[in-house]
Amino acid sequence: MTTAADSNDISSLPQADQDAIGTTLISLMTGFRERDAEKLVGIYTSDADWVNAFGTVKKGGDEIVEYLRGLFSDNNFNAGTLKAPPDTSLRVLTPDVVLVSAHLQVEGQKLVGGGEIEVRDNHSLRVLQRQVDGSWLIVSEMYNDANREQTYEGRS
Repeated sequence: MTTAADSNDISSLPQADQDAIGTTLISLMTGFRERDAEKLVGIYTSDADWVNAFGTVKKGGDEIVEYLRGLFSDNNFNAGTLKAPPDTSLRVLTPDVVLVSAHLQVEGQKLVGGGEIEVRDNHSLRVLQRQVDGSWLIVSEMYNDANREQTYEGRS
């Protein structure tokens, strides 16, 4: 008997889908780690939406990758280093849609005009969807840095 929790696990998908999801996520991680936007070509759909932690919005794989080419050549961005490997989880929503959430911390990223961000506490959420050809591509990706200001005292 399959429980609801089991159906949300990546192992509930056929091996070919698991492999295709892995291929996309490995390309994404490798592209960011190596600062190589060419590794990101073909992992976003043509109508994907993308929002970074600073509010930059891009639409479509070509526009996203072009923006990342510039970002990856920026010394301020490249000054940042990961404090630890990202903490990532996958959740199957339907046999054709998977959510991937990640949390990471980056130290030493520089700011335009001087200074640096002590620690970026970054959360991201991406939606991957199975394509007709069996590949799994990113259809939506959003990054958010935890805000250190507090507006609600019950926040934990």
